[in-house]
Amino acid sequence: MRRVILAVVALAIPVSVATVGLSGTAGAVTVTTKCTSISGPASGNITISGCTGGTTGGSSMPFAASSLATGGTITWIDGNTTTVGAATLTSPAKLVKKCVKLYGTGSTEFSAKGKVTAQTGVGDSPIPGKYSGEVCEDPSGNLHALKPLTAD
Repeated sequence: MRRVILAVVALAIPVSVATVGLSGTAGAVTVTTKCTSISGPASGNITISGCTGGTTGGSSMPFAASSLATGGTITWIDGNTTTVGAATLTSPAKLVKKCVKLYGTGSTEFSAKGKVTAQTGVGDSPIPGKYSGEVCEDPSGNLHALKPLTAD
């Protein structure tokens, strides 16, 4: 269970860097970043990819899923970073059933929400921001994005 929680936190947090709002301008514009994929095991290094919007370069550098259990910093391939706080996790029965259907018996799902506390990159603000995501962990311990991860 702890391994799954760490994995979910890791997935949700990278997504948070993706969506940002721009402040200080007339008619503030919100830039939404979505990341559609996660790869790697919950107990090792993961990579978030398929990111559009924001200043991520499209994916993260590999990072330890466990390093984000209580918050941490994600480095993106373009050199920018996003720092996030610990996630609030839930495991809705409806989504667990969806993971089992997609990845087999023994799969679990977590929905995560949290705050973006700092980030680098032109146009990526304001702080604090928020992130959310849903991820499945298959019976082999690999992570899969259930739907695009977003942040704003």
